[in-house]
Formats: sequence, C-alpha cells, structure tokens
Amino acid sequence: MMSVSPVNLINFSNPLQSSSQSVAAAQSSFSDALKNAVGTVNQSVQSADNMVTGLANGTSNEDLHNVMIAMQKADIMLKTAVQVRDRVISAYQNVMNMQV
Repeated sequence: MMSVSPVNLINFSNPLQSSSQSVAAAQSSFSDALKNAVGTVNQSVQSADNMVTGLANGTSNEDLHNVMIAMQKADIMLKTAVQVRDRVISAYQNVMNMQV
C-alpha cells in the first residue's frame, strides 16, 4: 500500500499585517524607482547642458559630435519621462472616473 503524507499547516496567524507590509513595501519600492528615474533624467539633462555650455565657452575638451549625442540622449530620456507621466495621469483619471 502507498503511504500518504499529511499536508503541512499553513500559518494564517495575521494575514492583514502581512498584506499591509507588502503594500508598504510596494509603495516604497515604486517611490524609490520613481525618484531614481527622475534623478537619472535630471542628471542626464544637466550633464548635456554643461557640455553645451563648455562647448560654447570653449572650456570643454568635448567635440561637437559627443555633445550632440549627449543632447539627444537627454532629450529622449526627458520625452520618455513625460510620456510615462502622461500615461500615469491618464490611468489615474480612468480609475477616478470608474463607477463603484
């Protein structure tokens, strides 16, 4: 005959506490990710601005090619951030307009 092992008990001692902890962790991780993304975009834009200023003043060792690449990267990052912001606002408005 085949032996059947018992199912281990699942600990449901405080499910609300664990779900509130996971929500808090998700909120902090989202806010951290958002802060990091905004900081990266800001750093890229400032770096490109400094390169342009240095090229215009003649104090930079960068050539025009590298400055243009940095400007385009910063522009793409900024446009992407604006698109993400627009989508988040649109999603928020859709949720707020839902009937309960």
